[in-house]
Amino acid sequence: MPQIVYKIGLFIFVFILSLYSIELSFISSIFLLVISISNKISINVMVASLLLIVIVVLGILSSYGFKYQLFGTIKDIVYFIRPISILLASYFVVKRIKSKTFLFNTVVAIALLFAINHLFNIVINITKIDSYVYLRSLGGKQNHIEIVALVFLFFTPYPTIFRKYRKLLIAIISISFLLYFSRTMFVVLFIFYLGHKGYLFLNRKLIKGFMFLSIISIALIVLLSNIEANRNSTGIKAFIHKTQNTFIELFEPIDTETLLKDRRGLWEHWRAYEATKAIEQMNNNGTKGWLIGLGFGSNVDLETTVKLDGKLFDEVSSIHNGFVNVAFKTGLLGLLCYCLFIIHIFISHQKFSTHNKNVLLNKLIVATSIYILFNSLVITGFYRPGEFSIFLYGVLVGLKHKAELNPINIKDVH
Repeated sequence: MPQIVYKIGLFIFVFILSLYSIELSFISSIFLLVISISNKISINVMVASLLLIVIVVLGILSSYGFKYQLFGTIKDIVYFIRPISILLASYFVVKRIKSKTFLFNTVVAIALLFAINHLFNIVINITKIDSYVYLRSLGGKQNHIEIVALVFLFFTPYPTIFRKYRKLLIAIISISFLLYFSRTMFVVLFIFYLGHKGYLFLNRKLIKGFMFLSIISIALIVLLSNIEANRNSTGIKAFIHKTQNTFIELFEPIDTETLLKDRRGLWEHWRAYEATKAIEQMNNNGTKGWLIGLGFGSNVDLETTVKLDGKLFDEVSSIHNGFVNVAFKTGLLGLLCYCLFIIHIFISHQKFSTHNKNVLLNKLIVATSIYILFNSLVITGFYRPGEFSIFLYGVLVGLKHKAELNPINIKDVH
């Protein structure tokens, strides 16, 4: 098939992934996979795909005996198959494209489009911006294509078609990146910084990296704890309060009855609240609920009515905590496969487990595993539309496999 077909397919695919559409990203990934698939596949991608397939099988089997709505069941099946199709499509199409820089040019170009659109919306609405919440509404809560673009621009040596304007390009995307005020985006970019420096490999540097991260975290906690901010704060203090509340929102034990009586604190504990409700439902379904979950088509009963994205809900099909979300649908067996998936990526691309001389790709792939781990705690992991970790893993392993079959010199940069 002509190279132009693969290139157009990849460009459209990356653009659609940025649109937060489950349906469009699933359809485009299936199409791209069909036109680019080959009989040669990396053992690492094969193992990763099989683990995700087992999760899908568990979800289908555990639905047996429940009378769920057909639409909800089909929606969940697509929801859980989509990462597999994205992974394989990303992997195979990158192997098909002969250009060494087209992938990077595509990601950077699309990120630039979104960044310009984001900044344009801010400029034309600048007189209306009266709060941190309104500012975030102008571009969405986050945009992961900009993270991937900055990872490529900061941490890889590949030239882009914009190399004459590289500094301007980085400035535009970086300003847009900052104005999302997304805690997740900041942490993910920092993860790739650590990965690029080699602090995520299993060696002495990992210990140094852990100590460095601990010192930074403690300093940040101390700094933020000395700033007075609350749920009624406005401007930058609203963002500071949200950052202060991160640990509480994710991990602090909660009394759901108290939260429902005093709903002012519900949103500050929302992620923990919905995860608690999911676990309660699993527990109510006994051994089957814990072993293989409640299956595809199941919903988490919130036991209250809440307004999400402008609509009222008393139950939701997915929750923010990706680990609990997988366990709710597929039980502890599915959760085990999900954790093994992350561990597999982390371990199989360590220095000691590969003969590939292109260490840079290994660094980025290992960082991607931590990207998945972190996102699984806060935004449902790679099952969430608009999240790019599974795409990034696919293309990086594709590049690595292509380099092994046709050796190229990818120089590390520091």
